[in-house]
Amino acid sequence: MQIFNNITQFSPCCIALGCFDGIHIGHQRIIRSMCSYAKENSLCGAVFTFDVSPAALLGKAPRRSLLSRNDKMNILENLGVEYCFSVDFSSVRNISPEDFVKNILIDKLGVQAVFCGFNYRFGHNAKGSSDILLELCNKYGIKAFVSSPVCYGDQAVSSSRIRDLIEQGEILTANRLLGRPFSVEQTISEGKHNGRTVGIPTINQNLPDGFVTPRFGVYASFVYIDGKKYEGITNVGVRPTVNGKHKNIETHILGRFYGNLYGKHVRTQFLDFVRDEKKFANLEELSVQIKKDIDYIQNSSVFNKY
Repeated sequence: MQIFNNITQFSPCCIALGCFDGIHIGHQRIIRSMCSYAKENSLCGAVFTFDVSPAALLGKAPRRSLLSRNDKMNILENLGVEYCFSVDFSSVRNISPEDFVKNILIDKLGVQAVFCGFNYRFGHNAKGSSDILLELCNKYGIKAFVSSPVCYGDQAVSSSRIRDLIEQGEILTANRLLGRPFSVEQTISEGKHNGRTVGIPTINQNLPDGFVTPRFGVYASFVYIDGKKYEGITNVGVRPTVNGKHKNIETHILGRFYGNLYGKHVRTQFLDFVRDEKKFANLEELSVQIKKDIDYIQNSSVFNKY
């Protein structure tokens, strides 16, 4: 997939519009529809998006990212997107809805068909809606397709709903709405080796700045190291038993693992919530509880659900 960070002259294409900040199952339906249309009509398939959501940039909502820019680009490519325009929001924030359609989509990008979600907003002060987009596309003779809500339970799937679920520890439901496990990929940093002293060594990762914070507690997890997948048990929190101050991600790899991981990029996927983080009287008491948590996870069917 070719990525453009600026709006540039482009060849005839069809395009999916949206922030796509989670690329959840609703977003995926829009993007797959665009890719199918592109293939059927011998057009380039493209996405027009932003690195950071406009709401976060304008201070209307805190930044609580669900995935990194690199992950976002990889997921788009795996969905079949050929080209991605991931631009600075400031470059289009003051453009009227009509000028965006006429001057950007049609004249600049050569768009012949547009795809978006039912709640898509665009143009200066977000005055443009999906209905206005349909009207403008009809005026200028290009196709427009608006996706209806994708629902899970009795609610529409949305990035804000997924963030709330993650923060509440409802990770199984959040993962169903994402269409994949919520994950963090970070460099392994050196910890205090407290786990090693009680026979439960761990790897330590910082939570990326601006990321949504999972509910503090213990999770069943998968850990990806050099392309291999390992089962794990992960704690998110501040490690109150050792009077920790800063939130981090601490994972024990189940089974035997040998090797120095410091400085490596490792992906941790959150699969299921086990219990809340708790302060124990000492490391020995914490160790006993972790072993109980490991037994619980290994006797459950959580790893088989993914």
